[in-house]
Amino acid sequence: MTRTTTNDELDALRPIGQPLGGGDIADEDELRAIMGGRPNLGSPRATGAGASARRQVRLPEHLNTALDDYAAAHSTTPSAVIRDAVEAYLASA
Repeated sequence: MTRTTTNDELDALRPIGQPLGGGDIADEDELRAIMGGRPNLGSPRATGAGASARRQVRLPEHLNTALDDYAAAHSTTPSAVIRDAVEAYLASA
């Protein structure tokens, strides 16, 4: 049996157009900026043009922990560390 949502539950929802910080969304461009997701790393960067290839790797637990610790200690992200490391590795190859 499917449960239906009550009117009280619907009334408790945050109305569309009101972000968590309050206020209204001004226009469609602002909505796209909020909902657009992560910017790409393509060319030109962060404009919605270009492509960002995605690669997945599996890391041993000790290497994954070391990566997280390094990123936190240097106020960056594990992804940025990996990008920098691959770039440095390929430049030296």
